[in-house]
Amino acid sequence: MVQASGLKKIIIIGGPTASGKTALSLRCAEKFNGEIIGCDSMQIYRGLNIGTGKISQEERGDIPHFMIDIIPPNAEFSVNNYANMCDDIISDISSRGKLPIVAGGTGLYANGLLYGLDYAGAAKSEEIRNKYAKILEDNGKEYLFEILRDVDCESSLKININDTKRVIRALEIYELTGSPKSKAASGSVNARYDYLFIVLSPPRHVLYDNIDSRVDEMIANGLLDEVKSLYSFKECQSMQAIGYKEIIAYLDGRATFEEAVEQIKINSRHYAKRQLTYFKHMKANICFYDNYDKSMDDLIIEECAKFLNN
Repeated sequence: MVQASGLKKIIIIGGPTASGKTALSLRCAEKFNGEIIGCDSMQIYRGLNIGTGKISQEERGDIPHFMIDIIPPNAEFSVNNYANMCDDIISDISSRGKLPIVAGGTGLYANGLLYGLDYAGAAKSEEIRNKYAKILEDNGKEYLFEILRDVDCESSLKININDTKRVIRALEIYELTGSPKSKAASGSVNARYDYLFIVLSPPRHVLYDNIDSRVDEMIANGLLDEVKSLYSFKECQSMQAIGYKEIIAYLDGRATFEEAVEQIKINSRHYAKRQLTYFKHMKANICFYDNYDKSMDDLIIEECAKFLNN
């Protein structure tokens, strides 16, 4: 599907965790002959199923899904990897007369897909910062600076070894994007696709109830056993995902099981707030559906139809 300008049409469905993205994306795919591309930085990992809320094969039905289960838990992956892979997938879907539907809550990935990389404005990751802060604490500033020198020598020439905050930020950008901060680019001014960007934003009390219910369901469905099966990867970035790091704390004796479950709920709520904040600060033209509930789905479908018919 290509508009007159030559840009391929895509629909993007974003929003915080437990907001209803999966159900809406399935309905759009059924309605508009679409195929779904995941936009979740943790669902890319094989084996992280229950804790990431990954859609099951049964739920997918006959609708193809991409960018899910593509790498092992110990692999590294960046927004640059994501955008490049999605470009190929979107081209393939469009060439077959289907509609690419990008669905997920990782705004950084959506931004990279639409505009390319903007390293200076790269998102922040508390997990990555904490990791390098721990490296600094355990090994000292010289060791931390050597890591930066290895991955981004040019930045190491511009940052003082004592400015550990900037050192950690440069390492954070490298890990998030897969490219050094010194190669910073502003990203494309214009979007690389003709898009309709929908963000679901349920009322906070509804969202938090949904999160609590989802966490309880994950526990009932065997999250503990899933994390046990992945325990050998506990030092990997994938295991910093919410639902995994808390259970690892329990397995390591740093929390009771009840404390771990409650912490998953708390961290999920905080993450949902950060997701919405990121979407609100994107330069993309986004249609926010505040106070979203399923009664709005028909309206969203109508907006999608108008977009596709333009």
